[in-house]
Amino acid sequence: MCAVDVTTSQIHVTKEPYVKRPQGHEGLLPLRRALVVLLVVVAAACAYGSVAAYWANTVLLDTPTFMTAIEPVVRDDGVRTQASAAISDAVLDAIDIDQITDSVAPGLDLPLVEQLAAGFDSLVRQTVEAAVRTDTFANLWLDEMRRWHIGLVGAVRATGGESIAEGAVIRVSLGPYVDLLAEQTENRLVRRLITSLVPDSVRQMRVAVFNAELIADRLEFMRILDRARPYVPWATAVALLLSFVAAPRAWHALFGVGISLVVGGGIARVAAEQETVRIEALMRSAFSASEESAARFAGALFGPLDTWIDYLVLAGLAAVVVGMAAMMWRRRSAKA
Repeated sequence: MCAVDVTTSQIHVTKEPYVKRPQGHEGLLPLRRALVVLLVVVAAACAYGSVAAYWANTVLLDTPTFMTAIEPVVRDDGVRTQASAAISDAVLDAIDIDQITDSVAPGLDLPLVEQLAAGFDSLVRQTVEAAVRTDTFANLWLDEMRRWHIGLVGAVRATGGESIAEGAVIRVSLGPYVDLLAEQTENRLVRRLITSLVPDSVRQMRVAVFNAELIADRLEFMRILDRARPYVPWATAVALLLSFVAAPRAWHALFGVGISLVVGGGIARVAAEQETVRIEALMRSAFSASEESAARFAGALFGPLDTWIDYLVLAGLAAVVVGMAAMMWRRRSAKA
């Protein structure tokens, strides 16, 4: 600012100190910046929510994809050994050879009964183990898993509070194994005992061979993702648009979105890795699956999610680079 002192003979110019006048919008800058930070965080959260919901819909709740992932587990030797032991124990518990022998031949010598029972125990375990390792059993098991997964999808997408707690255990009927025992045994007395004295109730018994609770216990979370799936992409777009409108400079919003996506990607990565480790540990401890089959199962489920998270992180890094480039270009333009 300059003051001009006009006299008759001379003009004196004196300088006055510069006083910055408050502009109308400058007082709102802190509020706008805080609003932009909130909006970019919401946009990043909704973006990763969109990815999680899309993954749940196309991978976790897609029955063909799930069946492809679970097949290595069903054919795993450790899992089949555990299933064989469970079925054998159930058959031996259901068929009390000592009681049946006593009812047929009360006067049979005790050593002969013990020998017969020991031979029957060995026969049951060998026969069931051989049956469990066939492709027929694997296909039967996969059919049970398919029915269970269809029930899971129905429970997730149901409007009520349906639960799949009862359907979380995969069971097989003892009938085919009892019939197989009768066919395989060379002892006529054992064959007669099985075919004549084993009641239909034993044949209709179903024994648990696979507990699928490791996925069923995430039912509520999957319901939330399924219900939010149509809305989170729109919420992402609206939050991004509002962040650019509220930002003092467009590159501020771009830079903030990039940082939020990168940080959010790190958080999402940690959560996905923890869930992957949990699934693998449960497969090994509860089902005796090998490390290889457990890793293949978890990888088939979580591999696509990890890939899509990486894509969002790359998009965030690109936004950061573009935002920094815009900031540097503006500064150079201002100096020029």
